[in-house]
Amino acid sequence: MRLIATCAVGLESLLTQELEDLGLKPQPGARGAVAFEGDHAAVWRANHWLRTANRVLIEVATWSGQDGDALYAGARNLVRRRKKTASGLDFGRLLSPRKTFAVRATTAVSKQTDTRWIALRVKDGLVDGQRDRHGQRSSVDRDFPDIQLRVRLFKNQATLLLDTSGRPLDHRGYRLSTVQAPLRETLGAAAVLLSGWNGEGPIIDPMCGSGTLIAEAGWWALGRAPSYLRRSWAFENLPGWSADAQKKAVADPPHRAISNDIELIGLDRDPVAIAATESNLDEARLINRTTLLTGDVFNWQPPEGPGLVLINPPYGERLRSAPDAWKHIGDLLKRRFTGKTAVIVAGGEDQGKTIGLRPRRRLSVKNGPLDARLLVFDLY
Repeated sequence: MRLIATCAVGLESLLTQELEDLGLKPQPGARGAVAFEGDHAAVWRANHWLRTANRVLIEVATWSGQDGDALYAGARNLVRRRKKTASGLDFGRLLSPRKTFAVRATTAVSKQTDTRWIALRVKDGLVDGQRDRHGQRSSVDRDFPDIQLRVRLFKNQATLLLDTSGRPLDHRGYRLSTVQAPLRETLGAAAVLLSGWNGEGPIIDPMCGSGTLIAEAGWWALGRAPSYLRRSWAFENLPGWSADAQKKAVADPPHRAISNDIELIGLDRDPVAIAATESNLDEARLINRTTLLTGDVFNWQPPEGPGLVLINPPYGERLRSAPDAWKHIGDLLKRRFTGKTAVIVAGGEDQGKTIGLRPRRRLSVKNGPLDARLLVFDLY
């Protein structure tokens, strides 16, 4: 099957490496996604182990989407014909009237720009195709459908994609409490992967917010899958799935634990943030490895020696109002964190330039709607 793993813009290179580590063959080149090929076991492995992906999709079919009639006709023909698609799916049989479904749409560089209208025309074609083939149609369930479909209209070509993930992969399940402008879990994982950290010393987040960076780093260091707390997937509604087959397919991890006795340290001057971090790390089964402190990093002395420092400072408008803030952060790293690797989640291109340190690696990414950069420093 032709498969597509989606991600935040900027994370394509890290996602490509993750797919290679899983023994899959990625085909990079798209924006916000990486294509690859595989069977059902590849779908299960990708969903289970990918840390920087948002979803894993099966490409079902592509047809002309020049106008509403073309969108409708292509979707109708896809269901009523009794032949397999290029991905080996009998889609008309898969989309049984006994199953509910929902369609979401995106569009770019196309005549049709209304995503809700595009989704509606495709949905109308699918249900009329069901009537042609089965004599009845499915119900549409937008909240909890059995089959989740996505149609992408690009340069007037419609591509129908079958969502195998369901709940987005960045919803790890440990975030019970949050603070203002939380960091996405996939971006937290990207910061850890980009660091190249060897596992020596503690993991330290001196502006820990709700603890996302600590949780992602802790799970990675222990070799835990990002799906550690996950209990269900959309692919369980697809042909070929069984719990035993899935368990066997995901048993071999792409990387082993680099530290079984990892020490985690979180600091924040806001007691509300410390309480949120405590709640989330308890849910992540990491609290017994964690020391949490309420205080200001500029008045705190971290442990000496190697380690990984992860910082998501309050960038954006809050740092623009304090032009010397990045210089203070740079001075802090040079004075207090010598011997460690540090990863800073900075804002757009104008953020972090006055930090006074030369990054070993940098990566421009999106943190939700915000521009951001990951900056890696070796403080040796």
